[in-house]
Order: sequence, then structure tokens, then C-alpha cells
Amino acid sequence: MTEEAENKADTHWYAIRTRREFRAVEQFNPLCEEVFLPTETIITEGRRRRERAVIPHVLFVKSSMSRILELEQKSKEHPEQTVPFWVYRYPNDRRIQQIPQSSIDLLRLLTAPDCSRCEIFRKDDFRVDQRVRVIGGRFEGYEGYVQRVRKNRHVVVKIEGICMVMLPFIHPDLLQQIE
Repeated sequence: MTEEAENKADTHWYAIRTRREFRAVEQFNPLCEEVFLPTETIITEGRRRRERAVIPHVLFVKSSMSRILELEQKSKEHPEQTVPFWVYRYPNDRRIQQIPQSSIDLLRLLTAPDCSRCEIFRKDDFRVDQRVRVIGGRFEGYEGYVQRVRKNRHVVVKIEGICMVMLPFIHPDLLQQIE
């Protein structure tokens, strides 16, 4: 295996927290394999269109663990040279948290410009309820919990420690209960 192929196999998605997410995208683009900032277009009071982050202060980068830890350390040592940030970690053991590709794919699907009626909420906005798997349609294969939000039922998929994603209406025939 070539060194480049080996490095590519060692890359994973990581969630990055920063107060300057748009500047961080510019900083990470040349340094990481891929950068993803879920955004939405809003219209301000003056009727101007503006992009804003769907999950404030969070972006996702695909890189090797060693590279992302090196960049985080540089951010701490030289905050005047880089956009300050930290990598999300597991709460109990402080290892940095890898985000599964399926979670990134779901975020891309839900934040695409043509997607309607999709909303993203912080993880602490929900209670755990009945666990389900989507068995058909564009969200096939995703697992989550049935939740009642604003009097409607939705399937909520958890991205561990980062956020909860509420899928738009899914017909009950396309849901399978998970024991």
C-alpha cells in the first residue's frame, strides 16, 4: 500500500468547535482531506440573503487523528496565527470523537438546498423513546427514536455528543421497530 493510500485509509471525520466557523473552513481546507460546514440561507429583515451555520460553532473535518491533534495543539500554542478551536471528545475518557461517515452523509442530505421540512436540534432538546430503523425511502438504513415534536411524530437520529437530527415525516409503513 502506498503512503498516500495508507494515510487516506487512516482518515476519519471529527467535529470541531470554534467561534469562527467560516474562517475555520478557509483554514482547514488546504490542511484536511475534506471540510463540511452545514449551512442554511436565511433572509434578514432588510431582505438580504445570508449564510449561517446550521449547528452554530461546529464544523466537520476529515483528517487523520494525528493531524487533527497536531492542528489542535498548534491552535492552543499560537492562537494569534490560527483560528482557535477544539476537537469534540468523548465525555468519559477524553479521546477525540470520530464521527461515522453515515452521520456526515445524513447531515449532507438534510442540509442540501433542495431539502424541505428538515430541522436540526441540539441533543438536549429530546427524550429517549421508541427506537426505530427506516426501511425505505431516501433515509433508508438510518436508525433513531420516534419523538413527538410540535404535535407531529418524527424520527430523530442522534450524532453522539454533537446534535440530534430530526428527519421530516416518514410514513409508519417505512419504519421498523428495533427491540
